[in-house]
Amino acid sequence: MMIARCIARAVAFIGAMTHLGALAAANEIADFYRGKTMTMFIGYPSGGGYDLYARTIARHIVRHIPGAPAIVPQNMPGASSMLLGNHIARVAPRDGTAIAAVNSALLFDTVFQGEASKAQFKGTDLFTIGNVVSSASVLIALTSAGVERLDELKTKPIIVGATGRSGDTYLLPLAVKRLLGLDALKIVPGYPGTREIAVALERAEITGRVWDMEGIKAARPQWLKDGTIRILAQLAPQKMPEVPADVPLVKEFVASADDQKVLDVIFMSTILARPYVAPPGLPPARAKALRDAFMATMKDEQFLAEMTKHAMTIDPTSGEDMERIVRDAHALPPALVEQVRALLRD
Repeated sequence: MMIARCIARAVAFIGAMTHLGALAAANEIADFYRGKTMTMFIGYPSGGGYDLYARTIARHIVRHIPGAPAIVPQNMPGASSMLLGNHIARVAPRDGTAIAAVNSALLFDTVFQGEASKAQFKGTDLFTIGNVVSSASVLIALTSAGVERLDELKTKPIIVGATGRSGDTYLLPLAVKRLLGLDALKIVPGYPGTREIAVALERAEITGRVWDMEGIKAARPQWLKDGTIRILAQLAPQKMPEVPADVPLVKEFVASADDQKVLDVIFMSTILARPYVAPPGLPPARAKALRDAFMATMKDEQFLAEMTKHAMTIDPTSGEDMERIVRDAHALPPALVEQVRALLRD
């Protein structure tokens, strides 16, 4: 009986010490963030889907970070957010005060491009905070272009606008063009962001682009209703519920199982459509606090209400799962990686 009481007291003591340790850690994090101003870096200009998501998250995430710091959004566009990626990896403070919304392709750029990559980091170097939604990426064309099916682009032309050559708006259509032999599909990179590409579509300077359904809903929702655009194909490993059911996957036009595997690797970036990262080397307790705050924000009623108002989908991926996805991509078999690089070599 006495032994049982001693064991119970020991267990209670250990529990109390664990609780006190957790409180001390929380207080330490709160003491650090209290009175601080964080920066939410955004790798694109204002007005697009990346910007809308990031600014909305910034408004709400601070309520879930101990110490309730202030946060200031800062747009840093350039080369499909490669400029920001290099800044986060090499320049930004590593104390937990910098968060970045980057293009998902950046996390896989050294896999896709090898030595040709302009990234001064590997995707595995960055600290993964969380991802808001998987991408229902699609290739769209202006209805006025007269293209109804993806395989018609072997002879019927469209001009696809893209941002930098390291982003998914360029790499995804490049892969599709080469693998399917779509000789009439021309890609024009160099647009700063979504807003500029949308304006170019309105002016008919270009006649198509790769976009995701969330981006369309954020920037030009009426185009889905009035028939301005036609969705030719979905660029993803599997069909997404946000895309109309009759829109085919690109893989449906590819006969070779090996080529389908290559596309799955390239389309892997669409799984992490709105990723948030931080510099490497964060203090572990603050790193965990940022991941916890991100996932708490994804369940926050005020945040979800605001996203609903914008008709934006939330389907988050935790920072831990992001880390696994990126790590697995960087550990793909060399032969498969070389096939991917050959297809994307520019």
